[in-house]
Amino acid sequence: MNIHQVILFLLTIVTLASCKNSTDDQGNPINLWISGTIKGAEGMMVFVEAPSEDGMISLFSGKVDDQGGIALDGNIAGLGFYQVRLGDNKENAIPITPLPNDKLILSTTLNEFTLKPNLSGPSWTKTLNQYMAKQAEFRTKQMKLMASQGQLTEQEYAKNIIQFKAPLVNFAKKEIDKNPANPYHIILSMELFPMTGFDGWDSSNLGSFKKVSDAFAKTYGVCPASSALEAQYQQLETGYTQFAQIQNGEIVAPNFALLDVNGKTVKLSDFRGNLVLIDFWASWCGPCRQESPNMVKLYNTYKNKNFTILSVSLDEDPGKWKEAIQRDGLLWKTHVSDLRGWNSGMPQLYGFDGIPYTVLVNPDGKIIAKGLRGEALFQKIASFYTTNP
Repeated sequence: MNIHQVILFLLTIVTLASCKNSTDDQGNPINLWISGTIKGAEGMMVFVEAPSEDGMISLFSGKVDDQGGIALDGNIAGLGFYQVRLGDNKENAIPITPLPNDKLILSTTLNEFTLKPNLSGPSWTKTLNQYMAKQAEFRTKQMKLMASQGQLTEQEYAKNIIQFKAPLVNFAKKEIDKNPANPYHIILSMELFPMTGFDGWDSSNLGSFKKVSDAFAKTYGVCPASSALEAQYQQLETGYTQFAQIQNGEIVAPNFALLDVNGKTVKLSDFRGNLVLIDFWASWCGPCRQESPNMVKLYNTYKNKNFTILSVSLDEDPGKWKEAIQRDGLLWKTHVSDLRGWNSGMPQLYGFDGIPYTVLVNPDGKIIAKGLRGEALFQKIASFYTTNP
């Protein structure tokens, strides 16, 4: 599960298991009201939705009248993440975080529904309006960047994303400092998560997230919504701590022993004293095979500097495995596999669920990088030899 899947999962928990303020039966009391105008959207449906394990589900809905007016009401379980969606377009939605008995007023148009919702009522709506404007600016830049993604390296793409997202992150941190218990921080706290990994991520975001987590626990008590934010904080802190430990070379690479193409046992510990790139791949993996030229170039560049590649295959067919080694010109001798495919113990041992996947191990047997490919991998290895001539 990647970081963004985790975020969606935790947001689901916030909503479905939130701080309840009503009974749950066929006659649920009305505790959320939405009124106002959406000019140009006459006849369109407006839905109030909540995330579930099966995707977004509608809680209640209503139709925009002939004058562009809306008036709908219904029941929410409690404080949590919801959205107001206009029409059939699933992207045409405004994320909201109402408390029971909130009364929301919209004053917008069809074309500006997500850009300028002009939502009013409870104090957290002011934060929402500012957030939606900044989010729209970020999305515009992100779409342009994605259009040119093929022309950028992974590092260039990540650097641009971090730069484009900075106004959103800064806005979230300032709002959190103003009032950590603001219900809309269920949304803003998500902006503190890294988009492309922890490399280049501001670790002070942890402190801001902790403020939200602590404030929700104090303000809203011990309830699933507060617990979910605490779980998110713990997940973020654990991820960053592990990243920092890897960067500092504090985690020992788990040892393993597998057979090579000649049936000889090869252990990771056999290479102590060398810089070792563990490359998890398979003959049937297209992206892995596309990386083969990079691996050959790496090997040829550093093979005389106590560097080696330990290729660990997730193949099941020994013939196809050996054929791929020959065809791709993988000239190093250290190719190993247990020929069990994804039933191999290696994915669990090294914590990955997709290939190609790399782990860089320093001469002391400690992990100094994970998941790098292409230019990022070249630069990491080059920097190692610069600091360890």
